[in-house]
This record gives sequence, C-alpha cells and structure tokens, in this order.
Amino acid sequence: MFKKTFTALALVAATAATTVPAAANGQISFGISAQNQQEQDLITGGLALFQIANGADPAQVLTNVATGGDIGVVHQEGNGHNGSIAQGNGGNAAGLFQFGNNTNGHIAQNGGEGDLVFTFGW
Repeated sequence: MFKKTFTALALVAATAATTVPAAANGQISFGISAQNQQEQDLITGGLALFQIANGADPAQVLTNVATGGDIGVVHQEGNGHNGSIAQGNGGNAAGLFQFGNNTNGHIAQNGGEGDLVFTFGW
C-alpha cells in the first residue's frame, strides 16, 4: 500500500513540476489535474483528510467520497478573495487554495475529475 501511495504522490509531484504558473493582475496561480484514477484517488483522499483535520465530520466526508459524490474544499487565507467550485455528474474532487490578497480562482468539473488550484495574490 505504501508503494502505491508513494507512486501516486510521485506522479502528482511530477505533474506539478511541469505545470507553468500563470500570473496576471497581482496574482500567480498553478494547478494540478489528475491524469489517471490513481492520481484522482490521491487528490480525493488528501482533500478528505484536509477536511477532517479542519473540523469536518469524518463520517460525512467519507460517506460523500465512498458514494461517488463530489468533494470540494475552498481554503482562503488573507483578504478580498473570490473563489468558487462548480461540480456536476459526480466523482469530482476539487481543492481551491487562496493566499494573500484579492485573488480570483474558480474550478468547474464535469464528472470524475481531480483538480487542485493554488493562488497567491498581492
């Protein structure tokens, strides 16, 4: 199990390393999108653990994931952020993490997608 988790983590890290950040209007963003089911599972599990660690009901988070539902996290630190997640058709996992000031970030998913977006503003 550890080997599978490590392999999935390495794949996500490799994907992140090849992603070119986009910068505009006083912010910089980069995203990670799952390319296969193993990466999708890693993102889903990571977001579930994030929610549990931040006070979500573990039964609700795990039930949502286990039933093929959507899981989404919008985490904002700083001021003046605008962020949203729109999900449809089930099986989505999205994490939008905004830091600094006045960032604008949105994620739209249509089913079976896994995405993480990190935005830093000044």
